[in-house]
Amino acid sequence: MTTDSMPETTLQAQTTRLRQFLSAYMPTAFLFGIVFLVLALVFRDLATGVSGAAVALNGAILLYALHSVRQGNIQSAVVTTSVGLLVGGLVILLVQPFFFATLTVTPLLVIILGLQYLTLQPLKRLIAASGACSLIAIIVGYLLPQGVLPSNLPEWFRETLEVGAAAATVVFVMVLLWHFSVLLNDMLASLRSANREMEIQQTRLVRTNEQLQQQLASERELLKLVSALETPVVSLAEGILLAPIVGHIDSRRADTLRSHLLEAVHVNRTKLMILDITGVTTIDTSVAQALMMTIQALRLLGCNVIISGISATVALTLTHLGIDMSNVETVRSPEEALQRLRAGERLAHLPMVTNGAKG
Repeated sequence: MTTDSMPETTLQAQTTRLRQFLSAYMPTAFLFGIVFLVLALVFRDLATGVSGAAVALNGAILLYALHSVRQGNIQSAVVTTSVGLLVGGLVILLVQPFFFATLTVTPLLVIILGLQYLTLQPLKRLIAASGACSLIAIIVGYLLPQGVLPSNLPEWFRETLEVGAAAATVVFVMVLLWHFSVLLNDMLASLRSANREMEIQQTRLVRTNEQLQQQLASERELLKLVSALETPVVSLAEGILLAPIVGHIDSRRADTLRSHLLEAVHVNRTKLMILDITGVTTIDTSVAQALMMTIQALRLLGCNVIISGISATVALTLTHLGIDMSNVETVRSPEEALQRLRAGERLAHLPMVTNGAKG
């Protein structure tokens, strides 16, 4: 997990720990730099003075890195600190090679530090730089075993410095490893928290999906009910149904109307369907064609059709549209159709129907 993808709480905790780490390490670097400079004056040793200057400069670099952290530039602070450690270690190694064993650990410390805070590309560059510094340190240690500057430090004091540097390095490694483990634990805790949140969100999504499915089912039932109410089918006698059509008819409603009437005819074994279009105020070519298709489909099921309630406006429109209604029986109202059927009058295009039986 990179710093860009961390939760904000984890990133804040990480920033706080880095600031605390630099705040503790920076004065220590200045202190060791001053100690080395004092030793250089005491023993009149230029190599120790250069080492002290390098350590003090590293403290100044840490001070700048701490300022960057406070401004929120975490990666810049880590890169600056890492470069300071690598360059300072190489300078000290050149002038005081007896620190070789301790300073060879510096690239490892830099990588551990970078793993905690850097994204992938800066981390790759840092690992490459650490590897190059390690190689240079090995070459310098092999070619210049005495260093580039002569040293006036007593042998016993050199040994004391080596032990002290080794102890300081061990402590530094332990602090970094502890710092790294705390970061990993925080990241794991953050991941667990994110996982729990995802599980909660997933549960909510499942419930929402179930509610939506129930809502869709209710809407389908409602649409079926609306469709049935749009074109109610009324039984007038055995084998005779009345279907009053009211309102505007579009392509969707025409399809629904046809399906509804065909199903009603099939279920009730209807022999005569009276389509009352008194409530249809406007009609166009598509509506007229849909009406004729419905009549033809009903006839295919063995059901005769009578159209009632054609207004003067609709009749004029059908005439202007050129719709052929010559083979369709029409009456003024459903009552007229029933009266004529009950009276035993044979309609123009239909056989006589009495009590549901063909005459």
